[in-house]
Amino acid sequence: MTTKPDSYTGFNDYNPLLDSEGLKYDTDLQQAVLKTSHGRRAPPTGQKSGFFSKMKNAFSRPKNADVPVSVNNPTGRLGTASRAAQQQQQQQQQQSAQMNAPFGSAARRPTTAQKRPTTAIQGAGFMAGVGAFGSHVATAGPNQFEKKEESNEEKARKMEKQIIDLVDESCLAYEHNDSKTALEKGEEAMRNEKSLGRYREEQNMNESDINLTGFVILHCANMYTKCGMNTEALNQYNVILKNKLIPVHNRVRINIGNIFLHSKQYVKALKMYRMALDQIPEQNADLKIKVRENIAATHIIMGQYAEAAQAYESIVQERPNYRSCFNLFLCYHTLGQRDKTRSAFSDLLKIPIVKSDDEYVVSVDKENKHANLVLEATRDDRLRQYERKRRRFAEHVIITAAKLIGNNSDGDFVGGYEWCIEQVRASSYLELASGLEIQKAIAYLREDNFSKAIATLKEFEKAEAKLAGAASTNLSFLYFLEKDLNNAHKYADLALKSDKFNPSSLTNKGNCCFAQEDYDKARYYYEEALNIDAGSVEALHNLILTLIKCNQYQRVKDYLHKYTTIQPDNSQVFCLMAQVLQKTNDMDHAKSWYLQALSMHRTDGYLHRHIGELIDMQGDKADALQYYFDAYRHNPCDMETLQWLASYYIETQYPEKAVEFCAQAALVKPGEIKWHLMVASCYRRVGDYSAALEKYKWIHQYFPDDTDCIQFLIKIATDLNLPDRETYENELKKVNKRKEIQQQRKTSADKSRNIVQGRKVTSTERDVSLNTQNQTNDEHRKRTPIDLDNTDGVFSQPEHVSMPSYVDQFPRHMSNERPKTAISKREANTTVFDDNDDAAELLPD
Repeated sequence: MTTKPDSYTGFNDYNPLLDSEGLKYDTDLQQAVLKTSHGRRAPPTGQKSGFFSKMKNAFSRPKNADVPVSVNNPTGRLGTASRAAQQQQQQQQQQSAQMNAPFGSAARRPTTAQKRPTTAIQGAGFMAGVGAFGSHVATAGPNQFEKKEESNEEKARKMEKQIIDLVDESCLAYEHNDSKTALEKGEEAMRNEKSLGRYREEQNMNESDINLTGFVILHCANMYTKCGMNTEALNQYNVILKNKLIPVHNRVRINIGNIFLHSKQYVKALKMYRMALDQIPEQNADLKIKVRENIAATHIIMGQYAEAAQAYESIVQERPNYRSCFNLFLCYHTLGQRDKTRSAFSDLLKIPIVKSDDEYVVSVDKENKHANLVLEATRDDRLRQYERKRRRFAEHVIITAAKLIGNNSDGDFVGGYEWCIEQVRASSYLELASGLEIQKAIAYLREDNFSKAIATLKEFEKAEAKLAGAASTNLSFLYFLEKDLNNAHKYADLALKSDKFNPSSLTNKGNCCFAQEDYDKARYYYEEALNIDAGSVEALHNLILTLIKCNQYQRVKDYLHKYTTIQPDNSQVFCLMAQVLQKTNDMDHAKSWYLQALSMHRTDGYLHRHIGELIDMQGDKADALQYYFDAYRHNPCDMETLQWLASYYIETQYPEKAVEFCAQAALVKPGEIKWHLMVASCYRRVGDYSAALEKYKWIHQYFPDDTDCIQFLIKIATDLNLPDRETYENELKKVNKRKEIQQQRKTSADKSRNIVQGRKVTSTERDVSLNTQNQTNDEHRKRTPIDLDNTDGVFSQPEHVSMPSYVDQFPRHMSNERPKTAISKREANTTVFDDNDDAAELLPD
């Protein structure tokens, strides 16, 4: 019979380490509990004796991890015994606890073993005290939260750090173009540095750091210089030199020399530069060279070219560079020393050339990704950009020097250019020789020698693509100036064939299309040029003119706004915008743009006149009069201004003021009879008939065939009862008769010319021919007919004075008879006679 398994087997078996009876003898556990927040709690009142009550009292004892709780003390408070007695009692308790503790507990461990680790939470520093009613209250320790006083050295170090931070903020503000904030921070740093010095003196500390003082004053002086406060900057620099705050005095003297140079005190600047040059050690050769260049540049500003050339000669001998060689070249050129000028040009060509981008081509395997990445990264790095910039500067300097030699060769600019080209070809700057050839062609253009310029440029047609494109571009522009559009098109196409991304070639092509009134193609080429070079002012300006021709005013406004962004000070752009707004009837904005242009050119009479026209169109003649009068004051020869002022005063019944402007117009255009007649008419309106009569007589003397003048003379003579009336009437008859005869002869001459050509002139063509001739005569005389009937209030007799019809006084056979012609009968050999032929000479002898 099997027995059933006991369900409670092993129930009483337990691990001796979990025996709770031995916990009261474990001192390490008690000390660990006391360090926790639970062990620092105040015990409740009415506590019973026993183990658990003793443990609770232990939890409520004050923070002192080094002193154990007394088991026999129910309140858990420490006595007032000395510390030695407490330590002896603690040792006795530990020994008894070890003897009574069960085996396997922590109390049985030897004292030399490592103590049981406690928690990482430290006490907050509160002490258990007695409250108002005898309860235990946690109180803070006397020195736990008291802040330690800073020493004087620590305060001084903090002040120094604040000063350095202010200087850093000042530098950052200057980098962001905020000079005002940078100066304020620098001044504040200098004030704080003075406060630091006073604090050190008051506390009897060591003297402040001289380097810090010099550093702050130097920075503040630099900020004064950047803000244009030269006097304050000089004061600070003198403080540095006087107190020897900075060991490197030469740089301070260089800064002082720069201030004197900007203040145009050149003698003092030279003195400072020379003192700095003497103080610079020989090891710092680069700085010595720069100071010597400053001395030479100061001599140039003072006009002492010989001393400047001497200084530059020593620099070129020691360390030649492009800037010094070119300045030496300019000094010799100014002094008129031709041989030394060419010698300086040769020295300029001896400077080692900077490698171009074509010389940096490196063959790299396409599969090598790392090498390709390195090559791509170094293709446009900062060093490569610096090399390109230096190379462009070198080319600019050499070409400019060659231009000066070529244009200053006693009129033989060709010989000068040829010598420069030979020198360049013999140097390492061989590729610049072709550019000088193009410059020689441009020199021919300045001399108006288009044939040689074209011949020189045509030599580059078979050259390399870059030179051929440049030559074709220039040739296209030359032919465009000569209005040879076919060749201009031809060379523009050649230039585009060699380089289709050349904005100048595209602009030339667009100009040719614009001249042929093909505005769509012109607009296309201008837009392509702008897509390649957004800053091409020529293409942008021509595109605006093309769009104006196409009446696309909205796009014109957009491009004009872009134009103002590129050239904000170009008054021509303002005038274009005003014209476009005027065409779109936006008069107010057009006036504002004209006023912007006027603010830049106060003495431009044409701008005053345009503003006056706008105001006159708005109906404000009083304001328009002021602008027209200003236009007359700045430009008294503008005919449109004179005409408007004269008509304004005539309309407002002030003929005495209109006389001045009519007389001025007559002086500007003395061959135009209209203004002389208007002067005489103003005299008549004023009532000065004697002056009017004298003026009409003067007009009749210089313009004897003018019938209006004779009619006015007859009218004045009639009003004043002068005996000259009959004389003027006879002259009027003669003039009218003479004009009719001349008209008949012209008509017969036209008819004979058409007959000779083999066709008959119809009456319609004859009428058109007569009208055209009359218009031509009127334009030749440049005058408008004057209304004789509109003379109310001018003459002494207000009634209308009738003039006799001189046509009725002619014989009837003249009025009815067919006009004579100089055409003979139609024969095989038709002969046309001149106006001076006499009919009697045609009779046989």
